[in-house]
Amino acid sequence: MPDYASDVEPDTREMVRAQNKKKKKSGGFQSMGLSYPVFKGVMKKGYKVPTPIQRRTIPVILDGKDMVAMARTGSGKTACFLIPMFEKLKAHSAQTGARALILSPTRELALQTMKFTKELGKFTGLKTALILGGERMEDQFAALHENPDIIIGTPGRLMHVAVEMNLKLHSVEYVVFDEADRLFEMGFAEQLQEIIARLPESRQTLLFSATLPKLLVEFARAGLTEPVLIRLDVETKLSEQLKLAFFHVRADDKPAVLLHLLRSVVRPQDQTVVFVATKHHAEYLKEASRGANAPWARH
Repeated sequence: MPDYASDVEPDTREMVRAQNKKKKKSGGFQSMGLSYPVFKGVMKKGYKVPTPIQRRTIPVILDGKDMVAMARTGSGKTACFLIPMFEKLKAHSAQTGARALILSPTRELALQTMKFTKELGKFTGLKTALILGGERMEDQFAALHENPDIIIGTPGRLMHVAVEMNLKLHSVEYVVFDEADRLFEMGFAEQLQEIIARLPESRQTLLFSATLPKLLVEFARAGLTEPVLIRLDVETKLSEQLKLAFFHVRADDKPAVLLHLLRSVVRPQDQTVVFVATKHHAEYLKEASRGANAPWARH
């Protein structure tokens, strides 16, 4: 058989070989059999190569199996359940009732998941409703009346809305418990059981967690059918690149120490997250930083 590649310039030939090798490489998004709208969303998001947890979980989920996945925060787990969800739902359905449910332990995580859902699924046409505390109930009722394909929410508010609207979840076929260990740590066990009772037995259920406490194991046994267990990077919940320091200071000195660290230690180009106990603490720290004329406070 003639070697047609011999007529091509050496540099071009090497480039073609590299591209073909990349396409054939197992574990890539292009090898997962994703439909064009889903794959286009993945590429538009800028994902080039699946993370280890994505490579191990997505094929299992696409195969329709229940799953318990353990991976530390920052491993790319959100795409693990969003990409197969888009593939499963395909496009907006005119039938009444949501087909996918994602439960998050906090308002912040639910908002982040909503943002990712819009970005990754922008070419699918799927509709999403966000059900969480701190928002007007009337707006959430209206969102549910628009026949969303996906519901993202926190358990407490979702159960409140479900009771008020007599919301049926019998059409749900895909369920995700995101950061499930925190869901239980925050006392949502009762609401989760009530939500499970409203779901059809034929659903596919996924549970993502950084740890696997005993209560979570019992819940998985009751709520999942022969789940596949995938463990990855569970020795520690923290990134290897994270530096940790502890300062023992008087309560009155904490704001001054924090401002000093942010002004003199943290580099201006670094993103910084400061956790505080209440909204009052956050507002106080914001005003204190402005009063100290901290460079980072001007943004």
